[in-house]
Amino acid sequence: MKSNQSTSKRSVQIELVRARAALERQSVVHAVRNLGVSLQPRAIARNVFPRLSGRSLAGWAMQAVALTRRYPLLASATSAVFSGLSRRRRWWRVGAGLLLSWQIARTMGDKRDD
Repeated sequence: MKSNQSTSKRSVQIELVRARAALERQSVVHAVRNLGVSLQPRAIARNVFPRLSGRSLAGWAMQAVALTRRYPLLASATSAVFSGLSRRRRWWRVGAGLLLSWQIARTMGDKRDD
């Protein structure tokens, strides 16, 4: 009788170990999915600027003005970088700015639809 109980105890322990392993696999899959979502540019921007995530474009502009008032060196460095580039690079900047603004507009349009 004892061997029958030890056999059933062993099978219960094996099933517990299997269940624990399945739960751990599920938690790893969940963590990897969360990591993928948290590494998207939108999530990174939300983490860096949490107050900007729910604002409109005007809210973003006001926040930029507030940052330049608080950190005048930031505005000075930005203007120095933009003014020091040649004409050819200016077109690259304009193109990059248009691309960035298009992406922001598209993202904000997607948010409004949700």
